[in-house]
Amino acid sequence: MTTPKKLMELQETINEDLLKASLPGVRIDGFRLPDQALEITFERETVTGENRERLWEIINGHYKKLLRELGLKE
Repeated sequence: MTTPKKLMELQETINEDLLKASLPGVRIDGFRLPDQALEITFERETVTGENRERLWEIINGHYKKLLRELGLKE
């Protein structure tokens, strides 16, 4: 099963934002199908503190935007 184009675009956009946020050690490595779960790759064992919070702000921001575009969230 191949990853849908929209998910590939989402992956690229999130990775660009992670790089801009000085989180180059973290990247989205794809989506596991069929459940579409994110595969996140870390250069280090863990991401903690402020970096962890920033990571999830970026990812959740993109998901909320996508849900709004799909009409699933206001």
